[in-house]
Amino acid sequence: MSSDSADFLQSFYWESLPLRGARCRVDGIFARVIQGLEGPAELRQLIGEILVGLALISSTQKHFERLILQAQSQGSLQLLVAEMMAGGGMRAYARWRGAEENLDLAALPEALLALTVDMGMDRDRYQGLIQLRNTLTESLQAYFTESVQAPAYFRLLVDATSGIAGGYFLQRLPGVLTAEEWEIATGFFAVGSDQSLLQARPEQFLPEIFPSVGVRLRDAQGLHFQCSCSQERVERMLVALGEKEVEETLAAEGKVQVTCEYCQKVYLLDSTDVAALFAPGKSLH
Repeated sequence: MSSDSADFLQSFYWESLPLRGARCRVDGIFARVIQGLEGPAELRQLIGEILVGLALISSTQKHFERLILQAQSQGSLQLLVAEMMAGGGMRAYARWRGAEENLDLAALPEALLALTVDMGMDRDRYQGLIQLRNTLTESLQAYFTESVQAPAYFRLLVDATSGIAGGYFLQRLPGVLTAEEWEIATGFFAVGSDQSLLQARPEQFLPEIFPSVGVRLRDAQGLHFQCSCSQERVERMLVALGEKEVEETLAAEGKVQVTCEYCQKVYLLDSTDVAALFAPGKSLH
């Protein structure tokens, strides 16, 4: 597909250097996720950044069923999470309980950043975990240094006011790459405005970083908003919750209502639905 499409991920690499990277735009997904989002303005910024960060990280994974990038704390920002499915579907949400208007990541107690790689087919999940840093950019770079042990550079280009969400990523691979070469590469992406970098044509400016080394751009992959919630998943959750608690909710409210935190879809169950859910011999596959 063309990288001019609205939401996309495109990776690239240098032919004779242990260096690879990626770029992405997720404006459409970002707009869908922040619809009706409550909380301080910084929360929208963080939602955009975690979507961009996860999209860029996915370029380093050859096979996966689902990737989950999440920040969590015991403070006002309880949870900030983005998920990506193998086909390029993405979703995200934040759980906020603060009354203050300013969000300071550095001040959050017991703040952690985790990346989970779900390979599917009943295979074990892999999870890397680090302490959250002052910014999400710093946290992602620290994750690659500490957990992946392969230094990486992120430039997250997010403007919640204008609805822009994109970015660039570089990663050092095993092999000989001098400190000067790494500095040249990262320095190239560190300069310029967000808008100018997003509008720049990679086929034009990437070869300028190392003129004597060939650089290859892979075909862009389309990304889109996708939520995996379903009636069956809701029923499984209610069964796990237990018949007593579900019946108490039904008695108090006359219905059982479940709202997906990702897409805000509402699932309603009446007394007949609940009775069928807990009927003897009921099986959820």
